[in-house]
Amino acid sequence: MKPGKGLLISFEGIDFSGKSVQSELLYKKTKESYTVKNCPVYLFREPGGSKISELIREILLDRSLTMMNSYTELLLYSAARSQLIVEKIIPELNRGSIVICDRFYDSTVAYQGYGRSIELDKIKMANHIATHGVKPKITLIIDVEPQMAADRQRKAGFNRDRLENEKLSFHQKVRAGYLQLAVDEPDRVKIINGNDKIEEISKKIWQLIKTDLKKNF
Repeated sequence: MKPGKGLLISFEGIDFSGKSVQSELLYKKTKESYTVKNCPVYLFREPGGSKISELIREILLDRSLTMMNSYTELLLYSAARSQLIVEKIIPELNRGSIVICDRFYDSTVAYQGYGRSIELDKIKMANHIATHGVKPKITLIIDVEPQMAADRQRKAGFNRDRLENEKLSFHQKVRAGYLQLAVDEPDRVKIINGNDKIEEISKKIWQLIKTDLKKNF
């Protein structure tokens, strides 16, 4: 199965980087924009976005499952992604829709590859199977220091899930993985400074993607 004429945009970043806020803001802005007023726009999250994927998400983020093997984690994320792509994303791309994803396969490279130290060739193979040929046109990494992200979490009072509850050193390795992705694929992957105000970040993102929106829609 190959995607059609739609546009896929993904958001990435360490936990509490602000990527979910920015993906939601872009979703709203894109739906409101005159450039895409006749084009369906969808926002999905990973893991999740479909009934099966959401059930897998519950297992992956369960704080009590500390015994989970790194390869089990990799395969569960891949399974959730495969279901979402086949059930939701490919049909919408074939319709010509704009699809925004809060996380996609780059999360697996950063978290399970760099964070868990699984060999990158195995990560690449898992991603190849799970994505069914789907690749984002644009990937936006909201970049912040892990300590700042942890401070945000404490101030907000959010409970941490299993991945968020990892040590600071783990999140530092994840961030390093994201930064390396931007070096490896500069045409697709863009780094956005997550230290700025929410509104300023949103404006920068819109400036980055509106050319592609106008070109395609």
